[in-house]
Amino acid sequence: MEPAKARIRRGIVDRFRLGLALLLDAVGLLRAQASLWPLAVVPVGLALVCVGTSLGLFGSHVAEIHAAIAGWLPSLEASAWWSWLWVGPGRLLLWLVGWLGVVAVLALALVVALLLANLLAAPFLDRLSQRVEEIVLERPAAGAQDWPSMLRETMRSFLAELGRVAFLGSLFLVLTAAGFLLPGAHLITGPLLVVSTVLFLPLDYAGFALDRRGVSFARRRRWVTSDLPTMSGFGGLAFLVCLVPGLNLLMLPVLVTAGTLLVLRAGPDEDEGDAGAGSQGSAPDASRATAR
Repeated sequence: MEPAKARIRRGIVDRFRLGLALLLDAVGLLRAQASLWPLAVVPVGLALVCVGTSLGLFGSHVAEIHAAIAGWLPSLEASAWWSWLWVGPGRLLLWLVGWLGVVAVLALALVVALLLANLLAAPFLDRLSQRVEEIVLERPAAGAQDWPSMLRETMRSFLAELGRVAFLGSLFLVLTAAGFLLPGAHLITGPLLVVSTVLFLPLDYAGFALDRRGVSFARRRRWVTSDLPTMSGFGGLAFLVCLVPGLNLLMLPVLVTAGTLLVLRAGPDEDEGDAGAGSQGSAPDASRATAR
């Protein structure tokens, strides 16, 4: 694997371009390797099912949702003709607030659906990441061979993804609460939410490859902060992709593939610690992956 000092010597622009190129390389790899397609299709299918179910349930209950939100809003009545001067605009404002609440519920439902899809797809994405590593390094990756071991690997990938989702959710709740409760804090928490998401996405999509290496969370944080240009390039492009409805569902396997390539090309140095780390991917192998 490329040493940290060598990565530091590379220019900031080169490292940023490396992060951007990961997604294009991942698309090319998935197109060229038909053996990866079944593992890539299953997460997309799960995401479509979860989002479709969420939209269907929302559409069938949108009237009840709007009525429930409107029930929490004050009711303005006109006691005289001249009171319509403020009652009319007030009712219009409350009507807009009510439908904005409906949109917020829809957004929350879609977020929950995507998180559920990610959790259900975690074992398939973990296997996809493992197969990508086998293809790039041109050797079998160490993995489970019998059913008990495969079940343990499935639970490991599921719990690891649950931990990453919980961490990001907690961070969002803290920053959002601070933005609402502290006057003027939204001017800071808003950009912080974007920056934290951009830097979290490399950790999330590279998480399967890092989990197999036993990389601790503290060491992952040091890895991200030690190579901010690469992480910003990859995380920034992934963030923009995730903002596009529909495309974010189709690109999930691509992002996990790109995260695996990120670990193979510029992963944490093996000499930094972590017992059991570096069990997969020697320095020469990773160097070959970097050159591809």
